[in-house]
Amino acid sequence: MKRIYKLAAATIGFWSVAGTASAFTVTPTQNSNSLLTTLLGDTAGLSNFNLSLSGDGRGFGTFADDPFGLQMGVVLSTGKVADLPGENRIDRGFETLPDGTKVALADLSTNLNGMCDPVTNQFCDRITLTLEFDADATVDRLFFNYVFGSEEFVEFGGNRFNDSFKLLLNGQNLAQLSDGQTVTINHLVPDSDAPALYHPDYIDSPAAPNTLTRLDGYTKVLGFEGSLQQNARNTLTIEIADIGDNFFDSAVFVQGGTLGTVAPEPIPVPEPTSTLGLLVFSGGVVPLWRRRRDRSDDLRRKLPR
Repeated sequence: MKRIYKLAAATIGFWSVAGTASAFTVTPTQNSNSLLTTLLGDTAGLSNFNLSLSGDGRGFGTFADDPFGLQMGVVLSTGKVADLPGENRIDRGFETLPDGTKVALADLSTNLNGMCDPVTNQFCDRITLTLEFDADATVDRLFFNYVFGSEEFVEFGGNRFNDSFKLLLNGQNLAQLSDGQTVTINHLVPDSDAPALYHPDYIDSPAAPNTLTRLDGYTKVLGFEGSLQQNARNTLTIEIADIGDNFFDSAVFVQGGTLGTVAPEPIPVPEPTSTLGLLVFSGGVVPLWRRRRDRSDDLRRKLPR
């Protein structure tokens, strides 16, 4: 059975200023030992761990005091992980300059390596973490918590720029939403102009003052659960990639200390002062759930490669 841990304020994307949350921080690192130590929780029955990375080193890191409720962990991004924290200021898509050039209007749109898959020309800025380990006969399940987020939201929901995200356990993708659908941009936002169709696991995070992450949207905290091969070598692959071009970064956050053979405890409900769904400033309030502005067809669509 798939598990999803839902925060009480599922329809918000931020802590309010009235909350007491610490600053969201991300530390870029390719240190395999550091990443492994951060990930592992109760690993009874597992042994002989080997963690390897593939892709641009700027796409790997650890995080703390996040706005998603994970507290700390490991992050992978198709852009620079160091850019993920901070105020979300831009969420408009593209702008056409007088000479016809398209310019991405986004806080998070880094071309890490300039290369896409030479065969499909689709998978770009691919970032992969692979964890190999042995499982004995006493355990049969692997668990952890995670959040997927993207700068693609919501303008590019429902089109071919459907950034790829996979959690592969022995080759099977188990990155699933609460209804069993795979975690993708288009499953979370099938039509950018139809909020009623947005998936209930999606949290909108448009540009606004005092926001803590530049991502324009992300999921609720999701629970991974998969079957292990007993008395055998197992492989978990966490993979994320831009699709169709190198624009608009996506990221996955894996909660530290939850990867193991014991299901993690549900994430505590945040204090009401941190889940008001409102930004409080200058004596007034601004609703977080609002539609983005200036989303003409020209701004919503990307140029084909």
